Amino acid sequence: MIESTTNELNGIDIMGSWVEVGMVIAAVVIGIFMTSQMLKSWMQKKKVKRFSPESKVYRSIHTRVHEFLTEVRIKVDADRALLLQFHNGAEFLDGTSIKRFSLTHESCVVGVSETRNSRQDIKISTFIEMLEHISIDKPTINVTSDLPDCHFKRHLETNHTLVYSLIPIKDARGVLVLGCLLVEWCNWDNVDNIDDDKVFIEIPQYARYIESQLAMGK
Repeated sequence: MIESTTNELNGIDIMGSWVEVGMVIAAVVIGIFMTSQMLKSWMQKKKVKRFSPESKVYRSIHTRVHEFLTEVRIKVDADRALLLQFHNGAEFLDGTSIKRFSLTHESCVVGVSETRNSRQDIKISTFIEMLEHISIDKPTINVTSDLPDCHFKRHLETNHTLVYSLIPIKDARGVLVLGCLLVEWCNWDNVDNIDDDKVFIEIPQYARYIESQLAMGK
């Protein structure tokens, strides 16, 4: 005779109870997952909204960057101060990213032309001499005519830059180079009045100010 099995203990349906517990656990897990996804989506939307171009935070960050460029330009008696930032731009056939840089912020003295149109989406590989200056990681005062014949020299000459100084702009950790702060003198009167000590103090200081503002936009 085959004995029948039972799922009851003291009148309690053991199997049914475990099924109910499993269903409850599954419901809790699903609920936690859905809540976390909704929270993640909400936070992403909030971040996008916060840093969208029309937001107060976005406008405040980039207004301060422009103000810092104007301040450093005035303090070192320069004609132009600008921020160049590195970015990607399409890919080569082997999948390697094409590195480029563009002007994102600029301050010019009255009478000196702005250069934003001629400094957009430029291939970094053609500006090796500029990269060498950036790698020094400290401001130096350089005469454009002293450069060897290269794209960087012709680029500066096209923008009537007689003397320049630049320093890297880094991320909040001080590791990744995001671009550079470039300060330019475009007339000989200002060149003759360059104060080396001011340049070596003010430009690195304002580079740090700009870095702090850019970090707020992450």
